[in-house]
Amino acid sequence: MSFLRPANPANEAERQAAVDRYGAAKKRSRAADALVAEAATLFDAKFGIATIIDREKMIVTSRYRSDLDEIDRAISFCGHTILNPDNVMVIFNAGLDRRFAGNPLVRGEPRIAFYVGAPLIAPTGEVLGALCAIDTLPRAQLLPQARTELQTLASRVTDALLG
Repeated sequence: MSFLRPANPANEAERQAAVDRYGAAKKRSRAADALVAEAATLFDAKFGIATIIDREKMIVTSRYRSDLDEIDRAISFCGHTILNPDNVMVIFNAGLDRRFAGNPLVRGEPRIAFYVGAPLIAPTGEVLGALCAIDTLPRAQLLPQARTELQTLASRVTDALLG
């Protein structure tokens, strides 16, 4: 079973320069941890993380009920999320989604079934990473306002990480 590796955004050089400039991949924030917990609770998800997408790795900068520190960018869901900065990415059932069904994070630990992620956007406009809620149980739908609430939380996480 295969899966789709995330492409690089068209502005990858500028995006990576912003990650480097802000030192975002090295920052940890307790304030952001609380916002990640709020995001996970919003979706009644098993855990939540805020990530920075670096050159080869997805680095977890804040977490709620997760011990994940980093993974290869090539298997990250957040690597897909950063490709569309204006939208929240939702995967209702990763095991049935051709892009993710064969992904090691779906087939093995942490056994991702449901994923919702909002881009973390720098003040200069580049996408640094994502705020996401993740569960081992699939979902059938989301309330439309939940997407907007997640984007608001993502903005607050970015402020906490960069502030």
